[in-house]
Amino acid sequence: MIKQQCVLVLGRFWGSAHAVLLMATLIWAGHAVALRMSVGEISPVLLMQLRWLGAFLILLVIYRKTLPRHVPLALQNWRWVFAMGGGGLAGFSLLLVYAAQYTTAVNLGIMQGVIPAVVMLLGWLIYRTRIGWLQFFGLCSSLTGILVLVSAGSLATILALRFNFGDLLMVAACLCYGAYTVALAKRLEMPPVLLLCFFAFCAFLTCSLFLIAEYANGDLVLPGVKGSLLLFYSAIFPSILSQTFYMRGVALAGANRAGLYVNMVPIFAAFLAMLILSETMYIHHLVALFMVLGGIFLAQRGKVKT
Repeated sequence: MIKQQCVLVLGRFWGSAHAVLLMATLIWAGHAVALRMSVGEISPVLLMQLRWLGAFLILLVIYRKTLPRHVPLALQNWRWVFAMGGGGLAGFSLLLVYAAQYTTAVNLGIMQGVIPAVVMLLGWLIYRTRIGWLQFFGLCSSLTGILVLVSAGSLATILALRFNFGDLLMVAACLCYGAYTVALAKRLEMPPVLLLCFFAFCAFLTCSLFLIAEYANGDLVLPGVKGSLLLFYSAIFPSILSQTFYMRGVALAGANRAGLYVNMVPIFAAFLAMLILSETMYIHHLVALFMVLGGIFLAQRGKVKT
C-alpha cells in the first residue's frame, strides 16, 4: 500500500511542470549557498570537474542497460550535444563557481533571476519570438534590477563602470544558461536523464581542460571532509536531479514558461543564505529583487502567441 502511494505521488510529481520546476529552482538556490561554502575548501574548477564526472558515472551505472541504445543518436548529433554539455552546462557552472569566489550567495541567487529575461531576449533574437509591450517593459525592469545589483545601488559606480567582478561573471553565466535553455527546446528524442548523461560527459571534458590550467597556476586545492560533502551535494542534486527536473519542465511547459520559474531562485537563495550563511540583505538587494521579479511578472502577463 505504501509503495503504491509513493509511486502515485512520484507519478503526479513527474507529470506536474509546476512541481518539477519548483524543485529544480530550490536545488539551484541551495547550490548557490554550497558554492559560497566551498570557497577555500576545494578549488573551483576541480569542484566542477569532479561534479560532472560524478554525475556521469552515477547515471552511467544506473542506466547502463538502456543508455547504449541512444549512443548512435547522440553521435549523429554530437556537435549539438557537445555545445549543450561542454558549452552550456560547463560554461554556466564554471562561471558560477568562479563568481562564488568574489560575491555573496544572495547576489548569486538574485542574478540567476535574470535568466528568464535572457531566454526571452535570445528567443526574440534567434527565433524571432514576438515580444509584447508588457514583455518589453518587464525585460527592461529585470535588466535594470541586475544593474542595480551589480552596482550596489550606486550611480557613481555605474558612471565609473566599476562593478564587482563576481557579479559580472554571473551576468556571463546567465547569458550562457539562457542560451542553453533556448536550445533545449530542440532537444533529442530521448529521456531527459539519458540526455543529461551525455551532457555531463561533455561538461566533464571541458572542465578537465580548465583543470590543467588551474593545476599549472598552482591553484589546485584538494577537498577535505567538508569539501567532499559539498562535492557530493553538487554531483547529485544540482547536476542530476535539478537538471533532469528542468528538462522535464521544459518538455511539459516549453522553454519560455519553464524559464519563468527561474525567478524563484533569488527568493529561495536569499532565505537560504540568510538562514545558513547569516548573510545580510541590503536595500539595493531588495530593490533589485523587486525589479527582477516584477519584470518577470509583467513579462508573463504580457505573454503573446507566436
